[in-house]
Amino acid sequence: MEEKKILYTKDPYKELLVFASENQCEVEELDFRLLSFNTSYTYDNQEWIKANEKELKIFEEDEKFLIQNLNIKQEYKIEIFFKKMAHLQEFDISLQTNEFCTLLKANVKPKDSIAFYDKLALELLEAIYKAMIKEKFLLGFRNFDFKKQIIDFNAKVKEKQKFDFEVEFEVSKGLDPQEPTNEEIKFHYLDKLKKHNDVMNRNYVAPIGKDEVAIEKIKPKEGSDGKDLRFKILKALPPKSNKDKVICSDKFEIKEDDESVKYIAKKDGFIIQRKSIYEIENYLEFNKVDFKSTGSIWAGFDKQVIIVIKNTNTLEDAIGPRITVEAQELEVVGNMAQDSVLRGKKVILKGNMHHKSTIIGQKVDVNILRGYCQAQELNVETLENGVIRAKKVNIKKAVGGEIIADEVYIQELVGNCICSAKSLIHIEKIQGSGNKLMIQDLKAFGEEKSGEEILVHIDELQKEQENVAKEIEDVKHTIQVSKDSVRILQQKAKELLSAKRAVPQAYKATIKDFNQKVESLSILSNKIETLKEEEKASVEKLKQIQEELLKSKIINKSGKWLDLNEVKFHLLNPRKELSYHPNNEERIQCFTLEKVETEEGVSAYEIQSISNYKEKVDDSSN
Repeated sequence: MEEKKILYTKDPYKELLVFASENQCEVEELDFRLLSFNTSYTYDNQEWIKANEKELKIFEEDEKFLIQNLNIKQEYKIEIFFKKMAHLQEFDISLQTNEFCTLLKANVKPKDSIAFYDKLALELLEAIYKAMIKEKFLLGFRNFDFKKQIIDFNAKVKEKQKFDFEVEFEVSKGLDPQEPTNEEIKFHYLDKLKKHNDVMNRNYVAPIGKDEVAIEKIKPKEGSDGKDLRFKILKALPPKSNKDKVICSDKFEIKEDDESVKYIAKKDGFIIQRKSIYEIENYLEFNKVDFKSTGSIWAGFDKQVIIVIKNTNTLEDAIGPRITVEAQELEVVGNMAQDSVLRGKKVILKGNMHHKSTIIGQKVDVNILRGYCQAQELNVETLENGVIRAKKVNIKKAVGGEIIADEVYIQELVGNCICSAKSLIHIEKIQGSGNKLMIQDLKAFGEEKSGEEILVHIDELQKEQENVAKEIEDVKHTIQVSKDSVRILQQKAKELLSAKRAVPQAYKATIKDFNQKVESLSILSNKIETLKEEEKASVEKLKQIQEELLKSKIINKSGKWLDLNEVKFHLLNPRKELSYHPNNEERIQCFTLEKVETEEGVSAYEIQSISNYKEKVDDSSN
């Protein structure tokens, strides 16, 4: 009986059967080692060219791999032996391919935990190769970075000192067929409307900007064939055609290349289709805008679109419920329903707002404001319990409501208004009570933080500094109590290395943890310094804002007051609130904030009232 046999073969598993028959044993008792393999290829099945693994890399070029007549064969040098006569590491290996057999993966896990040894990676590679031979896959063919994956795996196991986990390798890759480019029409101008996740949106108006690609007709292009790992050609599907025509007016520029035909807008506006011809318009007029007739309209802030909506029927709304209308200029004659929104650079509303409706714009004019309005400049005939955030506000009559602005001008203030301004509140006459007039650095909108936001930020910075300081003390204590023992471990590790002996993992872990603590202390120290600098800069910013508050004014031009009105100034540094309640017997035209020096040399702030105030031109230029 032969104990082992070395031979060359094209089918090692067949040779196992032959060897078992010759030696009158069971094939299950046998195994083989893969000693080497050689590869030959041909394009005509006549002249065969031998290639080593390095030379096989030419087939990682898709053009070489796709050659129709390519044929490859491999021969293996193996050693057959009895399993009981050798100790082999046992791996569970499963090979998996994708649907088209253009990707081969090997999933590997040890049957038992394996301690790291020098030849582990080589034996694992051999085990994968043997599984590939059994499944008729070529070795060393279109492997790309497979061996790098093996090297990375080996480094990981070496660091861990054992192999006790599951790992997956990408072994070989064929070539998927490249999909064809179908002939299609892309309506780019409609894609922008998809960002409005609004069930009320019906794409009634699609905005377009000058020089933007509105429509594109993609030309058909053939795909390319692929090939799987068993050398089967994977045919690409033919491209689909689209016979629809695109006809545009002279408001579009047409650019054509090998890929597509592009229709580019020559001007801002919105696109409509009139008698199958695409056109760009700038002006739209409606009787009403609601879900049934148009849906929401998103024409864009900057597309030079003017939308006019006129509905004088008092029994129905010009803007329906839950409808948004956005355009550069909007003029609405009629009423806004609940949850409706107007957005534009210039907005005019000649009608009523529902208290749950919204207007957002730069320059806004409103007849009766009951809902929410945000604007750079706002002109209101009557404010009725609405909410305003603006830079500058002009109101003829205010009957309840909330205002936050830089400057506020009110001709007639009736009652129950909360008015917060950054620099000026100017009132012609006060007709009622329950009004709160406040000067404070509340920002209507924008990116820069307001004074109130800076105060909150300073509080947050101080709390964070306290937490970091506590963390620093904890780390310092840990370093102090452990530094002597770590120094001893470092010396022992140095001695072991000098003696070319392995340093215990526990030593390494303790020293590493100590070094991380030292590094952490440095990071925390830098962090607390950064927080202090940020706090200092925020306090300086507060001081600047407070100086500006000294220039602010609350003016009642008539000088007459009714009881139960309140004037307030909110200080930031120090954080303090000053208030004054004028009564109907007083004549005060102006309130200002005054900075005074106390006998102790400390700055204090007081409200100064002026009975006869002579206005400067700037105070009333509304």
